[in-house]
Amino acid sequence: MRAIPPFCLFVLLAMLGACGDSEPPSGEPTASTLSLDSLPLTPGETYLITGGGDTLRLAILAPEDGRQRLVRVQRGETADSAAVVIDAATKVPLESFRLAVGVDGDTVSARIEYDRGFEGQARLTLTVRQGTGVENLRTPPPFLDAAQLPLTLAALPFGRLDSLHFNYVAPFEKRALAAFLLVGALDTLRIAGASVAAWPVHLQVSGLEERYWFPDQPPHAIVRLEEITRGRTWTRAEPPTP
Repeated sequence: MRAIPPFCLFVLLAMLGACGDSEPPSGEPTASTLSLDSLPLTPGETYLITGGGDTLRLAILAPEDGRQRLVRVQRGETADSAAVVIDAATKVPLESFRLAVGVDGDTVSARIEYDRGFEGQARLTLTVRQGTGVENLRTPPPFLDAAQLPLTLAALPFGRLDSLHFNYVAPFEKRALAAFLLVGALDTLRIAGASVAAWPVHLQVSGLEERYWFPDQPPHAIVRLEEITRGRTWTRAEPPTP
């Protein structure tokens, strides 16, 4: 396994002020009325693991001055980390930073500063081995930053079938992609030999398809993440031993 270099993780946080398998949901969703501002995001950490031993740490930091930081750190053959600052009430992204480390050790990073570009557009700073470039990024509302998923979804008003069309801001693709979220019916998963009642949330964006499972009871800390396109499943685990 390749861990994220400590320096890279430090940069990631510093740039933002530190911080049971089921079929796709059935039934017809209601109109696109999903709201992410109905519930606050509860601070805390969640760890998920794949069958191959890759790990994913998801962290929600306590709100400060109306802003809240979300962090995700993935460790495995490759590494992909992200941190995003959102408006704590509306869940609208304010800025984000993402760092990817390939199997060859090459890194690519992207920073998005919303409303800081030309005529109120987002400003994207992309850094690769060849250098750094800055450009404007259109983010038509409603939009969510890729770095805030799936953490922000813990604020969904679970309880009925519903859906949302939105723009998924993908920094490495340098654009906002049309995306769709569908909240399915309450189902039961088997995790570590126990039955867990959970709500599935299905994401479709471009060629990417994922499903997230949130427990029935708040604070709705994610218990399973299915990367359908990549054929990989992450399941909640206890924090790793230091």
